[in-house]
Amino acid sequence: MEKYAVILNPKAGRGKGEKFKSQIESALEAELKPEKLFLTESPGHAQDIANSIKNTSEVIIAVGGDGTIHEIVNGMIGGTASLAVIPMGSGNDFIKMLNLPGELNQAIQVIKRNKRQKIDIGKIGDLYFPNGVGIGFDAWVVKESLNVKRLRGFFIYLYSVIKALSAYKNSRITLSMDGKTEERDVFLMAIGNGQAMGGGFFLTPNAVIDDGQLDICLIRGLKKWEVLLHLPKAIKGNHIHLEQVQNMRSNTLRITSDHGIAVHADGELLSMNMKEIEISILPAALEVIVN
Repeated sequence: MEKYAVILNPKAGRGKGEKFKSQIESALEAELKPEKLFLTESPGHAQDIANSIKNTSEVIIAVGGDGTIHEIVNGMIGGTASLAVIPMGSGNDFIKMLNLPGELNQAIQVIKRNKRQKIDIGKIGDLYFPNGVGIGFDAWVVKESLNVKRLRGFFIYLYSVIKALSAYKNSRITLSMDGKTEERDVFLMAIGNGQAMGGGFFLTPNAVIDDGQLDICLIRGLKKWEVLLHLPKAIKGNHIHLEQVQNMRSNTLRITSDHGIAVHADGELLSMNMKEIEISILPAALEVIVN
């Protein structure tokens, strides 16, 4: 019998966690009988909880969205526990790589089947990210999305894109990778361990979560009309064929920006003006339950 611990974020999915809390608890109790169930109370709390149980629980079940998973993974690294996910977020991008269902009872059945896989985890500075990092416009969109109250899911991102476009300017960066250094004007850079960000934009559609590599999508400086023309192509990953897009793979990269650049990891805004960014990958760093 597995020793399960549950970390549930009531604020996940703009309050979805709170709304379905009793239903989730009943279903988990009936099917998995977890030893512990924790409710997060503030930003960073999920990470602290995960860190405290990463060697005593066999499986930590994250109930929340990409932000909750991001925190829990940061708490789990270096421990012996495996990660399972019951999606409850607005975007749910990370679970696309694990082929996990969005419905509660189906997600619980996946956990019961207990199929395990070791996956890579990205690292930016001292932080870990299971899914991806966005630099430039992508991070501006995250900033705008924090102010959206009424919309849900993909529409949060779409609305935030239109808001961010009015103020955003392309950024000058210096990119060092695989022994080469070059200066670029960029609209955005997506560094993906997973394939999708922003609630379903497949910015790095060829990423593989256990290949020891990060997929990098660099979109050069764009005019606003080009953004509106080409953005829909990113929903299915068809943007990668555009002449303005460069696709690369690497296990480490360094980015510097004299004026500072906006950065997010797994949809969590890290900074609006980061000047030095070091990104790498930790192969097979976490065991997860997959479908």
